[in-house]
Amino acid sequence: MIEQRTEIFVAKQLGSGFEATQASRLTVSLQARQHLAISGPSGCGKSSMLQVIAGLRPPSCGDIYWQQTSITEQNLSWWRQQFCYLPQQAVMGGDTILQALMLPWQLKALAVPEPTHERCQRVLDTLGIPHSLEQPTNKLSGGEKQRLAIARALLMERPLWLMDEPTSALDATSRDKVIALIAKQALTVISVSHDPVWVGSALLQHQMGGANE
Repeated sequence: MIEQRTEIFVAKQLGSGFEATQASRLTVSLQARQHLAISGPSGCGKSSMLQVIAGLRPPSCGDIYWQQTSITEQNLSWWRQQFCYLPQQAVMGGDTILQALMLPWQLKALAVPEPTHERCQRVLDTLGIPHSLEQPTNKLSGGEKQRLAIARALLMERPLWLMDEPTSALDATSRDKVIALIAKQALTVISVSHDPVWVGSALLQHQMGGANE
């Protein structure tokens, strides 16, 4: 009997061009619901690697596969519909919390139905964001903006999250709540982090070498 492949994401000798050594290139296979954390010293190319995976910059070498499909320039549009990219500085894209949550639907970037206001509020409550949907986003703290970006990603219902320093503005309580919440979701996660608690929560880890930037 032929064993069925279960990898959902594969990277083979993937490089951004900022790695100090060849050993820092990313080779990994992820099954659904696995979490890979990429760590290493500042300036070693971690965020650049995540941007390569997101198709925001070309790789210097290597290959990416999603559900056994090779990611190329020709199918980047399809690829970007498979994941949520959460940069370190959260992008709001709206004057209020509701407008920020609805941004993907305003851009017509999703096929899933637009969430109700009640569902939006429930997601905020789950993440401990104590504001109404009409709260101006310019009144939010950095940690609240990070959690709001996570709330939006939950509503988008995409199977893969790419997260850059997702706990950089969170206190320990909020960080632990986000870790527990993500663990309950049917998500595959690739993250970049300096946070030892976050990295320790991941199922797989990739350590990048010294700085080359």
